Amino acid sequence: MKTFFLLIGLLISGDTYSKLIPNITNPEQIIWEDIDHVLFVKDENIFEYDILKDEMTKIGERKENEFVGFGKDGNLLLCEINHFVISSYDEFSTVFKINGKELKFFPTIQPISLREDVIVAKTALDFLEQHYYEIHISDGSIKEIPRPGYIESGFAIYVDNSGDVLIRLNLREFLRNIFYELIYTNT
Repeated sequence: MKTFFLLIGLLISGDTYSKLIPNITNPEQIIWEDIDHVLFVKDENIFEYDILKDEMTKIGERKENEFVGFGKDGNLLLCEINHFVISSYDEFSTVFKINGKELKFFPTIQPISLREDVIVAKTALDFLEQHYYEIHISDGSIKEIPRPGYIESGFAIYVDNSGDVLIRLNLREFLRNIFYELIYTNT
């Protein structure tokens, strides 16, 4: 009942609700699994946070140089990342190892997203011009893409300046986006 009144109050006032997620600071990765679950990668540990139950569960481990994502059946995918110093354009500076495959690339890149067969990567060195790439694991193809956009949904997880992780809900914006999707995409 308390949650119901909180939601009605947020809807009427237009305020934003923020809640500290316990026992996690400065995660290396934050991955939305679905609307109710978020993965946090912290050091070698992979945690699943159930938003509705407010519970954190350790679901796996990774090596320090592995990036975490999801496969087609929802299982965890681990992409090992190795960077090398090169002396010519004929050499590879980045190697990704995933599902027994070794993918080699000239640009020095790092993954920012891993879903099913697609890795989205960006230039790994901050002092270089930022480029973004779409990589298909199945055939190892790489193509440059525009910078991926961010969609403001009204429901987000963010890390503040002190490293604390918070959940943020702007109920009006969240419901506006849902109604917009219902009205304009189901016609």
